[in-house]
Amino acid sequence: MSKYIIFGSALIIILAFFVLLSIALVKTENVPAGAGVNSEFGEVMVQPKLAPDFEITTLLGDTLRLSDLRGKVVMIEFWASWCPPCREEAPDIARVYNKYSDQPLEFIGIDVWDQYDRAMAFVEEFSIDYPTATDSTGEILVNYGIRGIPEKYFINKQGYIVGKFVGPSKPGKLEEMLDMLLLSN
Repeated sequence: MSKYIIFGSALIIILAFFVLLSIALVKTENVPAGAGVNSEFGEVMVQPKLAPDFEITTLLGDTLRLSDLRGKVVMIEFWASWCPPCREEAPDIARVYNKYSDQPLEFIGIDVWDQYDRAMAFVEEFSIDYPTATDSTGEILVNYGIRGIPEKYFINKQGYIVGKFVGPSKPGKLEEMLDMLLLSN
């Protein structure tokens, strides 16, 4: 009797895994998310679509909902403290954010595959002033189809994803994208 229980339990676990995998593939339009550092760099063309909404608690304990930022340009940056390209670009992103602080613009940092204390140390080390949170469940990663880090999504004032950068970005390209989005209705 016990071998049937063990077999049944194993079968349920395997089926649950495939159900979760299927849900993830449907949510990411058949683009599986992977846990790695991006080897492809630059701007990636995207079909404009409504950005998946989320609510997160920042590392400082504040609650942030993406949909509350409608009317602002938003850049969502996916990163991790252990990621060399993320560390390379962090000072530039912090500078660009501060440069645009008087504009209708918000950056959101989403820390992935990391530990809270390391994420906080990263934020402090690079003087990151924009809201930063950890995607502890991985739901945001799945909903955005993240394949590696760093990745940045650009959302227009109406809440649509209109741009994506894969890999570390240069400040000039980042500013060019932000300027374009700030000037558009």
